[in-house]
Amino acid sequence: MRYGILAEAFEKLEKTASYLEKNLVIVELLKRTPSEEMERVVLLLLGRPWPAYVSKETGVGMQQLKKAVAKASGYSSSEVDKLMRETGDLGEVVRQLMAKKRQATLFAEELTVERVFDKVKQLPEITGEGSVDRKIDLISELLTSARPVEAKFVVRTVLGDLRIGVAEGRLRDAIAKALNLDPEKVEHAYMLTTDYSVVAKAAAEGGEKGLKRLGVSVGHPVNPMLAQRAEDVDEILERMNGKAAFEIKLDGIRIQVHKDGDLIQLFTRRMEDYSSMFPDLTPPLKKSLKPRRAIVDGELVAIDKRTGKPMPFQEVLKRRRKYEIKEASEQIPVEIQLFDVLLADKRTMIDEPYIKRRAMLEKIVAGAEGKVGVVEQRVLSKKDEVQKFLNSAVKIGHEGLLAKDLNSSYRAGKREFVWLKLKPAMEALDLVVVGALYGRGRRAGYYGSYILGALDEDTGRFKTVTKCGSGYTDEDLETLTKLFKEIQVKKPHPDVDIDIECDVYFDPNAVFEVVYEEIQESPELKHTSTFGLRFPRFVKLRPDKGPTDVTTVQEIRELFELQEKRKSKTRT
Repeated sequence: MRYGILAEAFEKLEKTASYLEKNLVIVELLKRTPSEEMERVVLLLLGRPWPAYVSKETGVGMQQLKKAVAKASGYSSSEVDKLMRETGDLGEVVRQLMAKKRQATLFAEELTVERVFDKVKQLPEITGEGSVDRKIDLISELLTSARPVEAKFVVRTVLGDLRIGVAEGRLRDAIAKALNLDPEKVEHAYMLTTDYSVVAKAAAEGGEKGLKRLGVSVGHPVNPMLAQRAEDVDEILERMNGKAAFEIKLDGIRIQVHKDGDLIQLFTRRMEDYSSMFPDLTPPLKKSLKPRRAIVDGELVAIDKRTGKPMPFQEVLKRRRKYEIKEASEQIPVEIQLFDVLLADKRTMIDEPYIKRRAMLEKIVAGAEGKVGVVEQRVLSKKDEVQKFLNSAVKIGHEGLLAKDLNSSYRAGKREFVWLKLKPAMEALDLVVVGALYGRGRRAGYYGSYILGALDEDTGRFKTVTKCGSGYTDEDLETLTKLFKEIQVKKPHPDVDIDIECDVYFDPNAVFEVVYEEIQESPELKHTSTFGLRFPRFVKLRPDKGPTDVTTVQEIRELFELQEKRKSKTRT
């Protein structure tokens, strides 16, 4: 398949803001894609030659890439730098230079999808003496064979910044429409594999039967099952027919552990591989998990060395570092508490009822020097017993409880009422950061407030909910400003609906946890969700959560309705 077909589709996607029109472009592209190329095309559509859960980068920096552009186009490095300053986009720079390149190329080989995919995928493997020059030569070779529009997207792919507004959330409907399949079945296959390239290939080769053959596999993280909010104990017992399993809800990082013999991998709910950041957990997990192959779900928490009690979530985040890992592990010890099992040797457990999964989990986990355990759980049916358990959990330092329907299966990627969160205080919201305003006075030089959005499940777009300007410490203001200045853009992302004029905008990736006093309908500040928050306050950055994990507009509507019901009861 010619790479030009892909590059032309990328160009259309970049110029198209409409969600539906983008989907049509993707559908047409997938219809033109042979089944043997489907995996490569979908991955390149997402801007990388490997799935999101594989922690790899090309290892090519901007300066190296500029040298490759100069070499392929025949222009000097200073000419490349000058055009780069004017456009701010190396992809656009190479497009312009290749359109008028001074260097004629004899016998240039036409670019194919396979060739681009394989060469870019090869980049991280080029190491050792002379590796920089070899990487430059490889990229230059691709660019030399490329037409201008192809060169533009080769460069952006190497940089990992395609700029076409396509995230994994868009692909469900496009794959379903292109291959005439039920979107729900496409989504289910993705939830089990977290890889739309595998899903698309299976669907292209075998249709619905191909999708059914996909399942849970060690090394491929499964989208985690999520919990809904519960207003109180009464609601939980009513929804769960008077009895439920109540587990302590920990304040840490959600981790899915994959064991394959001696190999241990730790995946976050964002499908990032954290194995290298927590090497101190590998030996105890190998010892504690009895099956040779297993997938278990749990929470990684930091422990206070002095008291033995769990530490706040922010302390866990301090362990997420690439360097001085040994020192960090000694200063901030961690443990992992497991609460579910998805695979035990050859037995897939996700369709089994919760009560059987819990029994299996207890059977396959042996304690390992306090580093690995099973979350405390009690099956309760009386309100006062639940309240007593909640109070004791909070007193120890945990967030609250998680109630689970005894007969519920593990519904990968779903947020349903068979898992319910119970906390002693009002539930915080997780909102995506879409813009910011400069601070004044004492906050001059920093972003003083951020515009936050929720996900509209019906459209897949992000709609604004609040402007949050309080709750930040001086350290927060400095840290967040430094972080967000590196990712600011000049205009709103195509997937964001925003009517507020910001000083800067951001792609919807970073997530804030915020608390508030009240939800307002049709607030004074015009928000596209039609809701606003009264007295919002920043709690913390949630790097463990991605844009698809944020609170939805539909959830905010439900919270608003519950709030108004409580108000009416108080008045009467």
